Amino acid sequence: MGKYFINPELKKSSAILLFINFIFLLITLIMIKVNNNNLKLGYIKSIGTITEKINEKNPELLQYVIPSVTKKGKTRESEEGIKILKEYGLTVDLEDKLFPYVNESIINNNYYIITLFLIMSAILFIINYFEHIYFYKRMRKISKAAKMVVEGKYDTLIDEDREGDFSKLSNSFNSMRGIIRNNIDSLNKEKQFLINLLSDISHQLKTPLSSMILYNDILLTKELSKEKRQLFLENNKKQLYRMDWLIKSILKLARLDARAIEFLKNDISLNETVENSINALKEKANEAGIFVMLKKSDDVKFKHDRRWMEEAFINIIKNAIEHTKAGGKVEVELIENPIYVRIQIFDTGEGISKADLPNIFKRFYKAKNSSSDSVGIGLALSKSIIEAHNGIIEAQSKIGYGTKFIITFLKY
Repeated sequence: MGKYFINPELKKSSAILLFINFIFLLITLIMIKVNNNNLKLGYIKSIGTITEKINEKNPELLQYVIPSVTKKGKTRESEEGIKILKEYGLTVDLEDKLFPYVNESIINNNYYIITLFLIMSAILFIINYFEHIYFYKRMRKISKAAKMVVEGKYDTLIDEDREGDFSKLSNSFNSMRGIIRNNIDSLNKEKQFLINLLSDISHQLKTPLSSMILYNDILLTKELSKEKRQLFLENNKKQLYRMDWLIKSILKLARLDARAIEFLKNDISLNETVENSINALKEKANEAGIFVMLKKSDDVKFKHDRRWMEEAFINIIKNAIEHTKAGGKVEVELIENPIYVRIQIFDTGEGISKADLPNIFKRFYKAKNSSSDSVGIGLALSKSIIEAHNGIIEAQSKIGYGTKFIITFLKY
């Protein structure tokens, strides 16, 4: 029972009921006192009448009668007296009105009791009415707030600055409102993300598909030499590979954004991961005449998913190679201290303008100096992978001097 007395409403109503009961007890005691006084007065009047008659007939008997009025008589004397009175028809079975003084006290007593009952009933009714109005108002306030949540209005907060179950209910409702709001916002974001994703896929695939359809129509309707036919087929092959890479990259990015990928993180050498990424691009770097090197450092252990992290590094290093002229270089450096693990990727390429620099990690963003083959998804994918490993990526660049990508993983 004690667990419910944390509610101030129960404490207040209990205190009021105790106070009313105390008042009721006090009034009852006063009424009993008044009734007893009335009974004594009626008793005295009755004895007075008898005394006057005895005094009139035989005054000498008063010295025997009067002492018997104020003290309890003997049982035998009382029984004999009852028998005598019974001979004259005076018994407890007589109607109350035949005992005028007693009857008057009984009538007054009944009147007082009925009046007190009506007053107490009215007081309890009024208290009960206003107490329930208080509770129903609070319940309707919660009901109204719940209706507003259903209608999509989440700004209504139920303020309860007192302890008790209503405050707990209000806090739970506010928490539920926040959770529903966040869930709805998440659903809307996912819906918008899906719309944007479909729009991006449609936009990115439209150009290569149109090109392939055109080449295919030419191959089917025109007489071409073997060399031209081979050229068109090679172009279609490039477009197919580009579309395959694009679709896979977009799906990877979508899965990362939806957190639908479970990373298999192991505490393994980050140096080996970076070396694997560089080796995967060695042929491309050689063809472009770019020198890619990893600065020697102590072996850095870091908990990560090697396959995904390699893809992130490959996209960044590949971007550096594509924006560096022949004879240039790309340097990769690993730094470790008690606070963080950092990977720096620096190229001697053309650099990124100040206008483009804040946007290079946005999906499908293409800087002014990007090649026509670029779709602007590689760096966005790398950023998502790095952030999924609780990392931070930033870029520093200056036109004509190159670009530095800084990837930082805090240890705490």
